This record gives sequence, C-alpha cells and structure tokens, in this order.
Amino acid sequence: MIKFLIQRPIAVLMAFTACFMVGLATYFTLPVSLLPDIAIPEITVHVSGRDASARELENTIVHPLRLQLMQVSHLSGMESETRDGSAIVRLRFDFGTNTNLAFIEVNEKIDAAMNYLPREAERPRVVKASATDIPVFCLNLTLKGEAQNAENEDEEAFLNLCEFAETVIKRRIEQLPEVAMADMTGIVSQQLRITPDMKKLDLAGLSLQDIETALADNNVEPGSMTVRDGYYEYNIRFSALLRTPDDVKNIYLHRDERIFQLKDIADVSVTPVKTTGLSLSNGKRAVTLAVIKQADENMNKLKKSLREVTDYFSATYPDVEFNISRNQTELLDYTISNLRQNLTLGFIFIFIVAVLFLGDAKSPFVIGVSMIVSIIVSFLFFYLFNMSLNIISLSGLILALGMMIDSSIIVTENISQYRQKGFSVEESCALGTTEVITPMLSSTLTTIAVFVPLVFMSGIAGAIFYDQAFAVTVGLFVSYITGIMLLPVLYKLVYTMPPLKHRFPKLMKFSNPFKEHTLDRFYDAGVNFIFRHKTASILSIIASLVMCVWLFREIPKSRMPEIDRNEVVTNIEWNENIHIDENRKRVESLFKSMATDTREYTAYVGTQQFLLNREHERSVSESELYFRTNETSAIRSTVNRKRNATISLR
Repeated sequence: MIKFLIQRPIAVLMAFTACFMVGLATYFTLPVSLLPDIAIPEITVHVSGRDASARELENTIVHPLRLQLMQVSHLSGMESETRDGSAIVRLRFDFGTNTNLAFIEVNEKIDAAMNYLPREAERPRVVKASATDIPVFCLNLTLKGEAQNAENEDEEAFLNLCEFAETVIKRRIEQLPEVAMADMTGIVSQQLRITPDMKKLDLAGLSLQDIETALADNNVEPGSMTVRDGYYEYNIRFSALLRTPDDVKNIYLHRDERIFQLKDIADVSVTPVKTTGLSLSNGKRAVTLAVIKQADENMNKLKKSLREVTDYFSATYPDVEFNISRNQTELLDYTISNLRQNLTLGFIFIFIVAVLFLGDAKSPFVIGVSMIVSIIVSFLFFYLFNMSLNIISLSGLILALGMMIDSSIIVTENISQYRQKGFSVEESCALGTTEVITPMLSSTLTTIAVFVPLVFMSGIAGAIFYDQAFAVTVGLFVSYITGIMLLPVLYKLVYTMPPLKHRFPKLMKFSNPFKEHTLDRFYDAGVNFIFRHKTASILSIIASLVMCVWLFREIPKSRMPEIDRNEVVTNIEWNENIHIDENRKRVESLFKSMATDTREYTAYVGTQQFLLNREHERSVSESELYFRTNETSAIRSTVNRKRNATISLR
C-alpha cells in the first residue's frame, strides 16, 4: 500500500490538502470555551422572605417546598439552608439526568406549592447549574471622576447610570450572538416619594386620605371598548396610568370649589430604594454585568464583539467608564499560547535532532509539515463530534503533540537507515515505512489504552476528562495516518528535488562528526560497561527502585499543583449586625490598606442581584473581595495584609 501511495504523490497531496483546508476552516468555527459544556446535575431554589426570621421562613415556606420537591423524578439528594430573610434549597440528581426536563418539573412542583404558601410570599427563583454558566468576565460601569464615598456621591447620577445600564447596555450586550446572558448586580431601583406639606394641607382643607384617593383615582386602566361605525369596528383602549413624576405632580384635587395640583401641596421626587447590597470597582460604586458566553460560540469572537460595543459606548457616553474585571479568558489564552509554544519548540527540537542524529537539514521540514497537517486535521474531528476547544481538550492535544513528533521522527529515521544501506529514495520510503506500520500502531493503541478508562469514569469527572481522552485519541490516530501515508510521500518529493540537490548539496546534506565520533562512541561504551558489570547494574536498578518507593512516600501530595497567580477572591463575614454603609466603609478601608500592590480590585458588598447565583445568598454583613496584584510574588503579602486589616476592623 505504501508503494502504491508513493507512486501517486499528487493524489496523496491533494487528498491531504483538502483535509487540511477543511480542518483549517473548521478551526475558526469551533466553539472556544473555558470548560466543556457539561450539564451539572444540580438545581438550586432561592427563597426570599424579607423581614422574616429563619424559623418563620422554614416553617411557612421552606418546609412546604421540600415536601413538594421530594416528588421530583431522579432526585438523589436534597438539602436546604435557611437564614433570616432568605433560604436556599439544593436538589441533586443522578448524573445523566436530563436537567432541562428536571428544571421544568421543579418549576411545576413550585407552582403547585404556591397554593400552600403565604399569600404575600414571592415565588422562589429556580437556577439550573451548568459548567458554561461561569462568567467569562465582568463589565463594570462607573461614573468618571474621583472615587466618591457614601457621603458625597451623587445619587441622582448613579440612578441614571443604573437605568442606562439596564435599558441600554444590558440589552445591547445580550443582542450579541456570542452572549447567552448578561447577569447584573449593583442596580438601584427607583421609587417615587411624595412628601405632603402639612401646613398647606391644613390651609386647603385636605387630608392624607384625599391624596391617597386622588392617586388611586388617577392610576386606573379601565380597559377597552368596541365602537361600531357602519361596516367598521374599532377597538378603543383607555389608559390613565401614572408613568412619570410629572403625571403625579399634575394630579388635580378638588376641595370646596377650589382646585389644587399635587405639586402645590406636596414635594414629589424620585429617590433610590433602600439598598442592601452594592458593587464596587476600584473604589467607585459600580453596576456590574457578568457576561456569560453561549456554549457553542467562539471566545475570541465574544471578546472582539464586546470590545467594539464598549468602545462605541465609551465614545458616545464619555461620562461613563467601562472596565473589565475577573477576566477568566486569560487561562484559556495561556493554554492556546502554550500549544503554539509547544509547536515552536517542537520545530526547534526536530531541527536539533535532525542535525545531531540524521546529519540532515531537510528532515525538519518533512516532519514539521506532517505534524502541522496532523494538528489541523484533528480539528476536523472536533467539529464532526461537536467538541469544543477548552482547557481540557487543549491539554489533551498538547499531550498528543509530543507523541506526534515521536511518530514522525521514527518513520524519518527508519527511511534514512534504508538509504544508508544503498536503497533508492522510493524503495527506502516504501520499506522504511512498511517496517514500522505495525510497531507504530501497537504503540498508538497502547498509549490510547491508558486514556480509555477516563471515558468510562462516572460522574462529572468522567464527563470532563472525556474531552482530554478524545483529544489524545484523535491526535494520535491522525498522526499515525499522516505518518504512514503523507510523510513518505513528502520525504520522496523533498529528497528528489533536483534544484536543491545540485545548488545546495552541502547545506542539505553534511557529515556529522559529533554523532559519529562522540554520540555513537559514548553509547557503545555505555552498553559495554553495563554488560561487563551485570551484577552492579542489577543492584543499582534495585536500589533505584527502593529509592523511588521511598521518595514517593516522602513527596508532598495535594489535590492541585501549586501555581503562580496574581489574583485572589476572598469572602468576609463580619459576624456583626452592621448595616450596608458600615460594611462598605470597612471594605473601602481594606482597599486603601492594600492599594500599593493591587492593580485592580472589586467587591460585592452585602446581598447581590445575580440571577445565576448558585451559592448561598449573602447577607448585609457579608462581602466578596477580588484582588489582582501587579506581580505574582505580591499575592501572599496582599492576603496577609488583608487578613490583618480584617481582624483590626472587627
């Protein structure tokens, strides 16, 4: 078969070129994510009960909910946590359960339970867990200018910023095809405050009841009516809802043949609702949007689209500052750059090996081309099997990259040995490749067999490592096919090119005295030494095995490796019944004490408004702080200063 392919180089090159082009096209369409799209078999139910104690909330809402939710199918476990003002119920299912159907069933049970809950109780919020629900980054909107504290900040300007973020920015970002959702927190709701002037009320002969009656009479929607005119019918709708502050100010009141407007006897203004939580970004109060990517979209496209949107709004609204924090895409970018770095290092080592052991400068070109083709064609299988490029799959592809280089070097070296025996280039390609087909296949299968058990792992761990096993398997099989079909054809074409052979004979082929007089001699001397001292060699091996066992027992063990990092997220519970302003003051004091080494810092103070919050609801006395330092070496000192400052503030 190899000889048949070598004699038809154009057909082989065209076939692999077609696969390469298709693989290159699919690479730009593959979804790029942080993690594989895995449906975590968990659903959380958030219960809100303002001004309700934990015992009251448990007896009136949480307990009836649990009785209904226990009837959900495929439920493996349920636990609840109740505190003053809020509660959370976690439902765990068997892995493999269709979470979409479970989500619908949980909502049906909650609807059924609403008949047994207090009339004033809010409907519990249901959140479905997924690995792709992790925000890729957070977009913080702040007002430009100096950082303002709680005493002197402009409430009206921040209310306008909240309305702008909710009605314009959020909707525009969610219109991007790469964005699944923009989850928000830090929003302050508005309320209309009517403060009557009691002296003017007395002079006008009005009471508070008259104002309430006027508001109710002017805020009605009587509905619609049908008017018939000959052959035509018209639907006419009447509406008298109060929509703006001016509508309220212009309400008329009648008393003793006198007419008053509400603005004449009361002060009508828009004020913020009392907040129990806020978001801070670099010392300023902010509105934070957690951007969640579509599972089947590309990360680079998302970053490019969001950058265009923020640049446009920054130019259009110069008073608003857009800042991105908690950027989770850097780890993925690092993994992709690591793949490129490994590819570059592979070329360098291929050249070194070819010069030292083969005495040839053409081999790196042959091996490099076959390796690039193998990687690009692997992306075609990613597309066919609906796999995404994520940290797990890219790590498997990086692992397979080294084995791809090994396979190419083996075939090239074997062909070179046949050429040294006096065979022609075509015969050397056929004999050298045919000889290693079976050993390379067995080597590929034994390597893949190591990763096969990962596919059959149960639970979320098996679903995650499935991507790694798939990447390694596809990479090795594609490199094996490329090594036995494309590489010998390339070898023949490169080594039978007359122009290069006649013009640059010394550059492309030269003797390697280092290999012939140093490496070979050192290897032969080492083999002879081992066989002359068999007993000592065996004892050394046994001693090494014993030493390895001892070292294995002494080596420190941990779940995750120690890595350099320059960011940290910490949660603070002050263990005091403090209000939100005091919580903010303490957080700002922490930021000021660590401003020297910190490049970026954000905080979620008090309760938050994220819809996809699967953790417990934070109370007013809790905070979540995020720090990003300039150097990785400063992260430990920053954490220690934060700990000491927190203790001093309590």
